[in-house]
Amino acid sequence: MRILSVGQMDGISNTCRFRNLALENIADKVDVVNTSARGTLWYRIAYHLFLYGIPIKLPDTAGANRKIIELIYKYNYDIVWIDKGNTIEVSTLKTIKNKQPNVKLISYSPDNMVLRHNHSKQYLEAISFYDYVITNKSYIVKELKRLGAKSVIFVNNTFEPSFHHPYQLDSRDIERLGGEVGFIGAWEKERCESILYLSRNGIKVNVYGDKKWKKYIGDNPYLHIVLNGLFNEDYAKSLCAFKINLCFLRKMNFDKQTTRSVEIPACGGFMLAERTDEHKSLFEEDKEAVFFSSNEELLEKCIYYLEHESERKIIAAAGHQRCLDSDYSNEGMIRKTLIKVFEDGSIG
Repeated sequence: MRILSVGQMDGISNTCRFRNLALENIADKVDVVNTSARGTLWYRIAYHLFLYGIPIKLPDTAGANRKIIELIYKYNYDIVWIDKGNTIEVSTLKTIKNKQPNVKLISYSPDNMVLRHNHSKQYLEAISFYDYVITNKSYIVKELKRLGAKSVIFVNNTFEPSFHHPYQLDSRDIERLGGEVGFIGAWEKERCESILYLSRNGIKVNVYGDKKWKKYIGDNPYLHIVLNGLFNEDYAKSLCAFKINLCFLRKMNFDKQTTRSVEIPACGGFMLAERTDEHKSLFEEDKEAVFFSSNEELLEKCIYYLEHESERKIIAAAGHQRCLDSDYSNEGMIRKTLIKVFEDGSIG
C-alpha cells in the first residue's frame, strides 16, 4: 500500500504529524507533502479577509498543490490522505482522480469544518470531490453532507503512544510542571469562570495559556497563570505532574470531546472533564475518569479527589488502560477507518 499524506507537519507535538506517523506504520510507503505556510503575512491577511466574509482563497505559499500533482504523475497511490486541506484546490483533486481513478481521496480534520474560522474557500469548493470526509465532531455530520460531502465518517479523538504516555518525572519536573489542579489551553469565557470559581474557593489552580489570561494574573493567591502555554514534551509531562487535569470543551466549536479528552488519560493523568454523552462513552464515569456539569460539582469533585489520593490514582490508571484496551491511538483510529473505506476488510 502506498499513501500520499498531505498536511501541516511542523512541530514536535503537531497532531497532523502524529497521524502521519500512524499512516507510516500502516502503509508500505508514505510520501509527504507539507502544507505549512501559516507564518506568512499574506496568509494571515487572506485568512482574516475570508473570516469577515470576503470570498478570497488562502495562498498556497508552500506549493502543496504543485507538489501533489508532481507525485501523482510519478507514483500510483491507494490513498491520498489530506489533513484539513484549506489550501488544496479542487483542480488538484480533479487531477488526482483523472490520473488515478481508483485512488481513495480522504479528508480528515480535527476541527469543526462547518465553522468559517476553520475552513476556507478552497475547502468548500473541494469537499464534494473527496470520497470520504472524516470528522471527530459527531454533531456536524449532517452539516458536512449539506456542504457537499459524499460520505462522512465520525471518529473519536486520538493519542500518539510515542508521545502521550506516562512519563517518569523527577522532583524538578513536578515542581516546574505540576501542582494540585491544572489546565493547559486557550482562554474562553466559560472555562475562565470555572477556574476563577475554583481558585476563589481555595483550590490551587495552575493555568498554562494564551495572552488573554493575562488580565487574571493576580486575581487571587490560589490562581497561578503562566502565559504562552506548554508545548512539546513539557505538555505531556505536565499531564502526568498535575494531581487533577481539567478538561474543558471549546464552546465556540460546540465540542462534546476534545484532544485532551484522550491525551490526559493516555498520559496516565487524572482527568476531570465536562460531562457529555461522548465523554461517558469513552470512559466509565468515576472509574476511568470523573465528570462535572456545574461549577459547584467541579469544586466538590476537586476537594474530594485532592483528599483521596489512592482513589485518584486508581481512576487515572484505569483511564490509561482504557486508552490501550479500546485502542484510542491514531493508528487504531486510522486502521478502523480504512476498514470502512475498503469494505472488503483487507486493511486490518
